[in-house]
Amino acid sequence: MRALTVLAALSLALAASPTLAEAQTKAQTKAQTKAQTRAQTRAQASAANGERLAQRACGGCHAVRGTMSPLPDAPPFARIHKRYRAGGLDALLDEGMLAPALPPEEGSPRTHPRMPMASFDDDQRADLKAYLKSLEPRKKRAAR
Repeated sequence: MRALTVLAALSLALAASPTLAEAQTKAQTKAQTKAQTRAQTRAQASAANGERLAQRACGGCHAVRGTMSPLPDAPPFARIHKRYRAGGLDALLDEGMLAPALPPEEGSPRTHPRMPMASFDDDQRADLKAYLKSLEPRKKRAAR
């Protein structure tokens, strides 16, 4: 009788637990929701907010406005677009200038040899990118 009760309880527990397929579907839905949120964040990005963020976080070394950076080796933001090809802004920022949104599975993230790594949330990253893209010549923006 006791074995039958345990077996019944086990059966109920197994029936109530999600299957592997349900767990995978749940994970996929979560990933899709996250991707949609990032897309909405990019769509709502503000170049003006990005400029303020750049002034606060980067203005100690880079010229955010103008062409003379406080640190002579730091390129002014007005010319930073010359350091990446059309569509290559993400790759440039991922060279260790911005902390990755997710830590790498192994090792430590890439770092820029002479720059501190800034850590921004998704909205701030989108705003900074919008600001940097607003500084690109129209021809380069159209090439995307």
